[in-house]
Amino acid sequence: MFENKIKGCIFGYAIGDALGLGTEFMTRQEAKVRYPDGLREYKQIIRDAHRSQWRKGDYTADTRFIEILAESMIEKSDIDHLDYARRLKEWYETSTDFDCGPHLRLIIQDPDFAKDPIATAQRIYTGRGHDDAHNEALGRALLLGLWPNFKEEHVIQNCKMTHPNSRCVTSAVVIGVMAHELLWYRREAKFDLLMGIAKRLDETVIPYLETARSGSLADFSLDDEETFWYSRKAMGAALWTLWHHDNPETALYNIIEYAGDADTNAALALGLLGLKYGYNHLPQNLVETLLEKDKLNNLSDRLISTLKKSDKHKDTDE
Repeated sequence: MFENKIKGCIFGYAIGDALGLGTEFMTRQEAKVRYPDGLREYKQIIRDAHRSQWRKGDYTADTRFIEILAESMIEKSDIDHLDYARRLKEWYETSTDFDCGPHLRLIIQDPDFAKDPIATAQRIYTGRGHDDAHNEALGRALLLGLWPNFKEEHVIQNCKMTHPNSRCVTSAVVIGVMAHELLWYRREAKFDLLMGIAKRLDETVIPYLETARSGSLADFSLDDEETFWYSRKAMGAALWTLWHHDNPETALYNIIEYAGDADTNAALALGLLGLKYGYNHLPQNLVETLLEKDKLNNLSDRLISTLKKSDKHKDTDE
C-alpha cells in the first residue's frame, strides 16, 4: 500500500505533466478544436512551436523540479533547502531543458541564490515590483508532504526560495498537508483543516477552497490568458479533481480539456489522485509509453526506501 501510493504520486505527477503539455496555454475551445475526440495518448500531441520542444511522452520542467528535490531528500535523508538550491542552480547552469519563466530564471541565476535562496528571491521579487503568485512551487509542496515528520515550515521555506508571496505559500501548505494526510493517514485532509490554514496565512485563498469543494472546474477559468499560472487556481483545480473524481484516468482527461496551464494543473491533480488510489489505478498505457519511466521507477524505489528509514509512524507496512 505504502509503496503503491508513493509510486502513484511520482508517476501520476509525471503523466499529468507529459499529457497536459498537449493543451498547455490553449483556451478550452482551442483544445476542443485541436483534439475533437479528446487527448488520450502522448502520440496525439500536436507539434506546434511550443510543443515541439519536447518529445511525445516526455515531461517538462515541472517534473524536473520534483525529481531534483527527491534526489536531495534521498541523498541527505532530510529536507535541506540549501542543498536543493545548490542542485537547482547546477541544473540551470548545465542543462539544456530549463524551460522556466523569466522570473524564476532571474532568481536561480543570481550569484547569491545557492547561498541564501530565500533572501535572494525576496530581493528580486520586491525589487522588480512583482505581485504575481505563480504555481511553480506547488509540485514541490506535494513532494514535501510525503516526508514522515511533516513540518509546515519546510513547505513555507521551500516555496519562499522562488515564490515569496503569501498566496503561493498558503496554496503550497494546503497541498503539502493534503499529500501528507493521503499518504500517512490514508484519508483526505478535512476541509476545515485546509480552511484554517487559509484563514491563518492568507484569506484570499478561501474562495478557491470553497469553489474546489462546492463549485465546478469551469468556475476556475483555467484558460484565462491573464491568470494561467495562478497558484490558487492550480491548487483549487487539483483539489476539485481529487474531491469530484474517483477514477484517476477520467480525472486526468477532464482537467486537461480545460487547457490553460494544463501540464501543471494535471500533474498536481494526478499526483494527489495517485497518492489516494495508488500506482495500479493510473492509466497504464500512459505509464508504459512515458519516455523516462525507468528513471522514475528507480527514483520512486529509492525515495520509498528513504521515507521508510525516516519514518516515525508505525503503519508504513500496512
